[in-house]
Amino acid sequence: MSQSGKKSSDGPASVPEQAALVPHPEFARKPWDTGQLPPSGEEPQPGWHPGVPPYFQELDAVWIQLGSDWSSVVIIPSEPDDPTAHIGRAFSQVGARLSIYPVEFIDASTVDLESSSRLIARLKTAAGAEEHGAPANRQQFASSSWAPPIKRTIVALENPLANPLVVPIALASDGVVLCVRRGRDRIASVRDTIQAVGGHLILCCVLLE
Repeated sequence: MSQSGKKSSDGPASVPEQAALVPHPEFARKPWDTGQLPPSGEEPQPGWHPGVPPYFQELDAVWIQLGSDWSSVVIIPSEPDDPTAHIGRAFSQVGARLSIYPVEFIDASTVDLESSSRLIARLKTAAGAEEHGAPANRQQFASSSWAPPIKRTIVALENPLANPLVVPIALASDGVVLCVRRGRDRIASVRDTIQAVGGHLILCCVLLE
């Protein structure tokens, strides 16, 4: 992870020590960002409507940032005890609205050796099928531009510091979406998580209020 700003040797008088990511008051989210009705007298944000998944604005931006060159991503929290199933499910709902391809969600937040092996095989098989569609599976009279249907897979996982089996699953996917709770997750945990899973796998980071 690149570093910028003050060096670690700077004294506490010049750089106040912080252990968590704290939102700037100017950019603090409204409490109704999670799909709830806005308080009386306040106008809803653009694109808001009842029934949208939690964190829809952040996850919309994540989906767009990921682009189209992927078949599976894993959702990983930056703290060992943070859940990700609700975020992964919301992300799949966002993807279903924005993608022309089917989107599936897999809750793998409690994997063991056997289930992790099956999941790794599943992710690799799906990626290989979409990348190298076998001619035998193609429609007989399809045009030369025909390609196998693409499916996006969203997998919710534990933190790799809590379960090392997360790392090989992440390696079998196309990358990691790292979830950080602003004002709650420790910066040290974010760094340790990135180091454990490998910085090259991090596709993007979503900051959640």
